[in-house]
Amino acid sequence: MKRLFAVVLVCLLCATSALAAEWGEGLGPDQPLPGVRKLDLTKEMGYSYTYPKPGLPVEHFCNVLEIYLPREDIELGEGHAHLYDSTDTEVADIDFANPEQVLLRTQEEAELQAKKWGSGVCIEIYLPVSLKFDESYYVLMDLNCFTAGENKISNYDLTAKDQWTPSLSGDYGISGLFYFTPPAPAEGEATGEEAEEEVVEEPAEEEFFDGTTSMMTVEEPEEEELGEPKYTPVAGDKIHFDLVLGGDAKTAVVFSENDSVAFEQLDYTESCALTGAVTKDELDWGVVFLDDKDEVIRVIKPKSLS
Repeated sequence: MKRLFAVVLVCLLCATSALAAEWGEGLGPDQPLPGVRKLDLTKEMGYSYTYPKPGLPVEHFCNVLEIYLPREDIELGEGHAHLYDSTDTEVADIDFANPEQVLLRTQEEAELQAKKWGSGVCIEIYLPVSLKFDESYYVLMDLNCFTAGENKISNYDLTAKDQWTPSLSGDYGISGLFYFTPPAPAEGEATGEEAEEEVVEEPAEEEFFDGTTSMMTVEEPEEEELGEPKYTPVAGDKIHFDLVLGGDAKTAVVFSENDSVAFEQLDYTESCALTGAVTKDELDWGVVFLDDKDEVIRVIKPKSLS
């Protein structure tokens, strides 16, 4: 009996030790880093990291904003996050109550180790349109985007433009990516095979009074009309983004592990705007960037909640 009690006691001590070692050195959610003031987590949300970090642009691609918190008693609220560009135009209105737009997850071990945290969560905010090169942004958040535990302490209010300023930089990458449902054709407009079979008439000649002729002016075809950006694409939708090449990146190749996107061509040697088709609901695709020796220098696989 004593032996059994001793085994149970050892197990309890080990479990308690493991929980304490989760943070260690006297640190915890109320004081996640040495030297910072200790917080009352029943009255304050606590310390956090935002990604991209203010003043430090992310390179090559960004379609997800992230908030890291060193506590786990977090719940998503009903507030909204608002992304504005340099002209103070709202680019995105993200609803924290919509699971297609915001994800709450436990931080991975590598993320915790990088911050020297013992535990924590990450809030992933998915953008309808990825950040664009050479554009500056700022984020403002409602007070009740997320709350903390039983006390329902609201998150801090990011009301200053310089508090969270995500930006994108680099010589190459993906800019302004979004998915959309193609607009319905106007009544009487030829579509599909009908459009292919439509006879294209030769431009008529215009006869002048002196007997000479000249080709009539032919208007340039209008640019393809794109639909409104959507969060969760499905088969039949379209995908659009700007492919940027420069610096060490001389070639880009679009690929899909499961043939979920389709483009007219796969290899590109110049920057361009691409529009393709979404062929499957489960997206798995990306772009490989290669140098002048055809060696891979970066692979970008856009995140998606789908």
